[in-house]
Amino acid sequence: MSDDKKSPTYNHTEIHHKIEASPKAQGIKAAFRFNHASSPWVRGISSGLSSSLPILIGILFDHLQYGLIASIGGFTYLYTKDEPYAQRGVKLFLVLLGITLCFTLGSLFADVAWMKTILFGVIGAVSVYVFGALKIPGPSAMFFVLSFAVSTSIPAPNLQAVFLHAGLVFLGGALSWCISMSGWLINPRGPETAAVAKAYRQLASFVGSLGTESFHAEQHKTVVELRAAETAMKQAKINRKKSSFAHRLFLLNQKAEGLFIFVMAAANDFNPAVSKKAQAVIETFASEMATLKKHKKIRDVREEIEELSIKEELRTLLLDVNDVLQMKELKETEYIQFSHGTIRARLKAAFHKRSYVLKNALRYGIIMIIAAAVAYTTNIPRSYWIPLTCAGVMLGATVRATVQRGIQRSVGTILGISIGTGILMLEPTGIVIALIVFVLQSTIEILIVKNYALGTLFITPNALLIAESGHPDKAISYFTSARVIDIVIGSVIGVVGTVLIFKRASSLRLPYLLGAVIRKEGQFLEMLSTEQDEERIKRERNKLQGELVNLRALYDNVIGEYSKTAVKLEGLWPAVVATQQLGYMLLASFEGYKLSETEKRELKETFAQLAAAAEQKRAPKLSSVPTLKHYPIIQGEIVALYESLQVEI
Repeated sequence: MSDDKKSPTYNHTEIHHKIEASPKAQGIKAAFRFNHASSPWVRGISSGLSSSLPILIGILFDHLQYGLIASIGGFTYLYTKDEPYAQRGVKLFLVLLGITLCFTLGSLFADVAWMKTILFGVIGAVSVYVFGALKIPGPSAMFFVLSFAVSTSIPAPNLQAVFLHAGLVFLGGALSWCISMSGWLINPRGPETAAVAKAYRQLASFVGSLGTESFHAEQHKTVVELRAAETAMKQAKINRKKSSFAHRLFLLNQKAEGLFIFVMAAANDFNPAVSKKAQAVIETFASEMATLKKHKKIRDVREEIEELSIKEELRTLLLDVNDVLQMKELKETEYIQFSHGTIRARLKAAFHKRSYVLKNALRYGIIMIIAAAVAYTTNIPRSYWIPLTCAGVMLGATVRATVQRGIQRSVGTILGISIGTGILMLEPTGIVIALIVFVLQSTIEILIVKNYALGTLFITPNALLIAESGHPDKAISYFTSARVIDIVIGSVIGVVGTVLIFKRASSLRLPYLLGAVIRKEGQFLEMLSTEQDEERIKRERNKLQGELVNLRALYDNVIGEYSKTAVKLEGLWPAVVATQQLGYMLLASFEGYKLSETEKRELKETFAQLAAAAEQKRAPKLSSVPTLKHYPIIQGEIVALYESLQVEI
């Protein structure tokens, strides 16, 4: 793009929010940086129990080997997130079936090297695609690959033994399912309550960012959290007619969406003092919601709200939230529904030639096949650790993150060998093995949120203890002589393959997605001026909102790539921000725009030129931006988008 074009004429409504600096890719030092995340003690202990209890049960029945096999199913727990229990139960059961299937396939084809090689790629690619298309957080393909890899080294002399081992894995996973779902007995609405509280906490940060450089970043985070809260409410399958508490949660979530819409529409009218006061009230709501339970009445802040010097509409919204928390009945209002769409639609939507999810899955599968081929053409003992290491390294979100993971995995594992060697030299038996697995697995989950390398320090000894305890006579020699070689080879293949294959996947896609979103915004604006079908408007809102979130996620992937194209495309950051701002302003519009035929025609041409400019990385060929005298804010946002595209790429 060039900046020698004459700026178009317009009646400009000043947009007061500064654009923050573009996010920067993290360097190698980030691999050893500690995160300031709180330690997940409950998750750590639960994870430890999921892996160690099957071993303990096996020991009690004098079948240690059976217990070790069943502990593989315990990795099902690691896919537990903060989703509602109704959704969690279904998701973990499907994960349990997947892990069991992968283990079964590994046992069936343990002696067929070429089939194992292909299956490593298929299992990895399918897992990454499903997790990516459905945007499921968690370890993705890692433990499906692990269960397949480990099963290839566990002797199963006949078909009966194969299915016996598969049944043990299923039982171990079923136990971890019960552990994960046990919180339902104490607080059945805990996850969705936490999701709504988190949305309010982020909403408070958004309100506090008005007029600052962090406004657009907080805006994006708020939409993400509102989507998460809306999804949690739907996944919980709550019946508002039968549950007053569920109805209360629904209204709180609805009012959060109303607050976001109002703040978006009136953002320029806030001053810092008002923003901070409103932020404090919303933070109070979030804190109280975190402990919200059935029939519990929380602190009334009506007087604090009435003392604020704010617009009456905002005061009404805040008072409504307060009344809901005080268990008062309120009339429902229709706001934006931040939904993700059906599972089938999301899987289908991610399957096209420009899909980053599809390319990422293909890359993962191809590199896994290469790693497995290298493993099975060498004479390294337990060579499945090569593709297994590769699988963990490639789960980095970007190319840079993959490089960091390769470093973290190598360093953490090599240091962890000393721990594993020491444990195996002690030749632990019986209950001691179960206890060590519990401690190691709990430690991994508690520390890995702080730093991946620190977590991997305990991953290798834990996994090797499970895999090798059945034959301690070979364990130390295998552990000390082969693991370093496996880890280094697997890490190198993962990093090099990621850098070489589809290394510019995000960079190549960004201009096209930016253009597509701009074009969709123009179509949405035109639809708002003509469409009367509320259901269609709602569907299009959901599509546009999803694309806006995807646009920012794709830009984050771009800055994580090692390429000259990625560096140049950082110049599109102002356009990404301006596109998101315009899109969210349109999403906040509920009354149809009254546009003349001339305005519609001019706007159609304007958006077509802006979209083409983004796709072709050039300045828009426009002489003017249409004057929207009745909608100066929307006009100002369109002008801001035009100006953001006046950069040289």
